[in-house]
Amino acid sequence: MRKHILSAFPMVLGLVGVAAAGAPDDCKGPSADCVAVGSWNFSVALGAGAMSNPLVDGKPIPLVVVPQFSYYGKRFFINDLDFGFTLAESDRSTFNLVASPGYDRVFFYRSDLQNVFVSGFGRAAALVRPDAVGATQVAPRPRRVTYLAGPEWTFKSGGISGQVDVLHEITEQNHGTEVRAAAGLPLLESKGTLTANVGMTWKSAAIVNYYYGAGRIYRAGPAFDPFFKLGYTLPLTGKWRFYTFAQYERLADAIVDSPIVVERYVATGFIGAIYTF
Repeated sequence: MRKHILSAFPMVLGLVGVAAAGAPDDCKGPSADCVAVGSWNFSVALGAGAMSNPLVDGKPIPLVVVPQFSYYGKRFFINDLDFGFTLAESDRSTFNLVASPGYDRVFFYRSDLQNVFVSGFGRAAALVRPDAVGATQVAPRPRRVTYLAGPEWTFKSGGISGQVDVLHEITEQNHGTEVRAAAGLPLLESKGTLTANVGMTWKSAAIVNYYYGAGRIYRAGPAFDPFFKLGYTLPLTGKWRFYTFAQYERLADAIVDSPIVVERYVATGFIGAIYTF
């Protein structure tokens, strides 16, 4: 038995996408989108890429060696740092309970597990952006690892795959809420596959302030961040696949107005190959 992977919502590194246990009947054999139930799956992406960092003095995060692993049982599944349990599934949709780490910490700490194989330890930005009134210093403070959990709905219809996650922070760091939604559509399918993903993340004021607030200097409201991604995959010899993608995420005013943020967007790009063990 095999399970289909829906890959609409991109992960931090954007190499494959959040995977969810789904309809088994349209998986006819091994592929990048199908995995065997009850087996561990390992792959590694090798190439050149980077993700921009919108923080003051934030350095781009390099993408060179990116390992990935997953496990899909009949109900329980793991995809890198995400965990889930399937409550109900049909031929075209699933309902899961999932747990996923908070995303924004990657900009503050290069050692964050979501920045896999990126060495060095960073710290929170300590200065306001150059155009801020008074150029007052912002004292650095920790942003701890957080996890969010909640229901997830994935679907596939007419070639479009997508998902909606409604998550609440469960590690007692900010008690915020996050909504993630995305849809993916293949634009071209021949020897290779060109896909487009479009989606958004809505973050409550509690989450935005946890990462981008600055004490009495700045307190943010909720944020709505849309993104767009283009990716191309081409099977190569053996277990190798060529892969390249470009992604653009626009940051909400509630984030951009923070004195520790200098960019309105996060841009990510990668070109290389993926080897599946």
